[in-house]
Amino acid sequence: MFKLKCSSAISIKRGKALNNSKSLAVVVINNTNILNNYLIPYLEKKNMPFITKKGKDFYDFKIICTAVYNGTYRTEEIKLLILKLSYSMNNFRLSTNSDLKKVPSLFKESLDKIIKAKPTIRHLDDGRQLDIVTGKAVNTRWTNCIYEIIKDSGEMFWASTLNEAAEILGVDFRTVRRHLEQEDLYSNGYYVEINGHKVRRIPVFYP
Repeated sequence: MFKLKCSSAISIKRGKALNNSKSLAVVVINNTNILNNYLIPYLEKKNMPFITKKGKDFYDFKIICTAVYNGTYRTEEIKLLILKLSYSMNNFRLSTNSDLKKVPSLFKESLDKIIKAKPTIRHLDDGRQLDIVTGKAVNTRWTNCIYEIIKDSGEMFWASTLNEAAEILGVDFRTVRRHLEQEDLYSNGYYVEINGHKVRRIPVFYP
């Protein structure tokens, strides 16, 4: 909840009215972890199957979210297949769509390629995501973690970003990042010590 309040991961906006229709309430989710780990499982657990073509859209949407979450979209072949799949969703499926015949369909073999593609991202216990091959951090703009700081006085603070954590500690953000790169120290919830204060990352948006 702290992370949601300090970020734009989820927002509600008012959509424009079209013709004589009423304006819409639009829920915008900007974080794939929320989509993959919360929204999709929530809709599936409700056991309320779609009775329209939206059921097919939801199935395709789930495939795409999983591909982004696992990083399989980062390979060119899978990326192109995902784009092709997205072009067949929503209004493109309607029989009233004049461009229906122009929209490419995806055969089962292509869907299987997306579903069975090898992940390129490893999700760490502290909320970071690393490239499986290079070991470098990816999707850093999502920051699926918060920073817990316990000062030597016993006071506890939470920070939503690395910069905020560094400001609380009174050090450069690179110093905090360098200390927290020691995966063997914090992977089990342990703290690192910076200027006499305890610091650790806590993952968010994970089930």
